[in-house]
Amino acid sequence: MTAISETSLLLQAERASTICALLWQRGGISAEQAAEVFAAMPLLQNGLLQPISDDEDSDTPSAYILTASLLTAFSTLSQLGEWQLALLGLNPSYRAHWLCLAAARCREAGSMRDPQILIKIISQLGNASAWVLEVLKDTSVNPQLCAGPLSDLEHELIGHSLHDNAALPALLRILKASYQLHSFVQRSAHEAESTLPPLPSIDPRPKALDKNWCERRLLALPYSLLNQNRPHPSWILTERGSSSDTSSHLTLFTQQPWLFLLSLLVFVQDAWAAEQRDSLLLTLPSNQNAFSPTEISLIVQGVEGDEVNVGNFAAFLIALLNNLDISLYPQLPNPHDLNRALAPLVANLLSRQIWQFKEGGRNEVGFYSINPNFSDACYSLPLAPIFSYRSTRLQQAIKQTARDIRAAKLINIQGSGL
Repeated sequence: MTAISETSLLLQAERASTICALLWQRGGISAEQAAEVFAAMPLLQNGLLQPISDDEDSDTPSAYILTASLLTAFSTLSQLGEWQLALLGLNPSYRAHWLCLAAARCREAGSMRDPQILIKIISQLGNASAWVLEVLKDTSVNPQLCAGPLSDLEHELIGHSLHDNAALPALLRILKASYQLHSFVQRSAHEAESTLPPLPSIDPRPKALDKNWCERRLLALPYSLLNQNRPHPSWILTERGSSSDTSSHLTLFTQQPWLFLLSLLVFVQDAWAAEQRDSLLLTLPSNQNAFSPTEISLIVQGVEGDEVNVGNFAAFLIALLNNLDISLYPQLPNPHDLNRALAPLVANLLSRQIWQFKEGGRNEVGFYSINPNFSDACYSLPLAPIFSYRSTRLQQAIKQTARDIRAAKLINIQGSGL
């Protein structure tokens, strides 16, 4: 590699890593920025970034957003800088030196008396050990522990150059994540799904509310869990304006996707119970404030009246979004954190008389349900189209998720002999 080409690669990597940081912070990047990233990591264009189009009838992307694969990769790493390097690792020119470093570490560990050291390195590499094995088999390569062309960038992103002893765990995580993403691209190409069709950008008009909840969309976490991330409202389902806005229900649901989802859930709960088939109960364990619940429990009632506690509210919502093929941005939270973040949303729904809470009797838990006034509104204009035929997919997913979790719980109960 000549000095000129090495310098060119370095400048390209620095620019691409900067754009990748913006990709993470906003959930997406413009088409112009994506072009720079694709030049450095062409594989990102093969099903790893979701195109967005401002024109529903056009296949020309105006932006690209994160996909579930990239979100999953981030969850396996310890910081944003590692994720940026893992994406750079999709380019063989960038990862070649890192593979040599890993190969040198394996040789070093193999010469030690304790075999567990090498075993641990191979284990942490996961399937990326196949890449490293190729380097070790290549007699023309002499792996050494030395600084590479991206050494300064590595130090800037994670605080160490990857040839440093302290950076070994990060090196192994980065290569493992790169390999997993590379494998995903290969599988997608084999399944003829390497190019994702564009999604329409988020339509802020109330009449388009239901269309925004389509497959492969991203739903930003409640505001309290976003930290430094600021999702782009034209690309991702996220809060717009203030949740204290006293405007119409339709405007509120357009601007506050979580309030819409939770409102639709109690609507389905009410309609489901009216069918006198299955039903979904949102119960509040004792010693909790209904306006600030620590954890809401869900119970699914069968056609014969038998009740099965299917777990907490947050876990149910995570399963529901997974069934809808909608990913949480910027990352999948643990149910405890999500339950905590849902509490102010529940208070908002109660204060707006969309939800209601009824205290339980002696030795009975209280429960949430739809407010009768809001129930009437759902069957009248302007909400009727949204809460009937336009949201059929969402409503069916709510029911199916509840049934699936109930069936899994029953299998576990029967398997344990209880």
